[in-house]
Amino acid sequence: MKEKTITVYFIRHGLTFQNLCREYQGSIQNNDILPESAMLIRQREQRGAVPAIKTLWVSPLKRARSTAELYFPGKEYELVPELQEREFGQWDGMTHAELLNNALYREFIDSFGRITPPDGEPFDVFSARMRVILERIEQFAQAEQDQFPLALVFHGGPILHLTDRIVPENEPYWRYYTLGAGGLKLELALNPIRAVSVEEIFNDDIPVERTPFYLDFKKSS
Repeated sequence: MKEKTITVYFIRHGLTFQNLCREYQGSIQNNDILPESAMLIRQREQRGAVPAIKTLWVSPLKRARSTAELYFPGKEYELVPELQEREFGQWDGMTHAELLNNALYREFIDSFGRITPPDGEPFDVFSARMRVILERIEQFAQAEQDQFPLALVFHGGPILHLTDRIVPENEPYWRYYTLGAGGLKLELALNPIRAVSVEEIFNDDIPVERTPFYLDFKKSS
């Protein structure tokens, strides 16, 4: 007998100028998305590439709200504080290249983020609120299964952490690094919550990160 599942979409916000600069961008930075990313989202929505959903949860940060409103125009949504990006403290606004000589940062990378950035959000605090998201999905599925598919519009760090938790390591989308405005469709089983199938969405066009606009960008000093 086939296991009963729920459909959940993880969608990352569109790219901001800070993303274009390859900078860390945590929960304190509240930037909007680039016009180029907004245009890509509108094109996807207009050609019918956006999945039909019944429920929408969104990070309160502006980049996520703008993305949700473009992908799902007129759709009511719930702001979920736990969906916010991790705060990177003193590393906010810095790039991977700028931080590579920092021993603590190298530990952060090697440990999959289990080191706390200076003045940033501790890993155990971040991990606990990611656990809250999964618990909320489970509780919602038990109470309102007819309100699925559910879409979450949020951030790359949380998507990376959640896929690490619920997608098997032998699957290609384990620890998924999401492109701007990209995402996944997940079929989730419950008790415990876990992904039984995963597929990429919005993969029939050219994302901003693969255009000359992004690849050739050089930040002025």
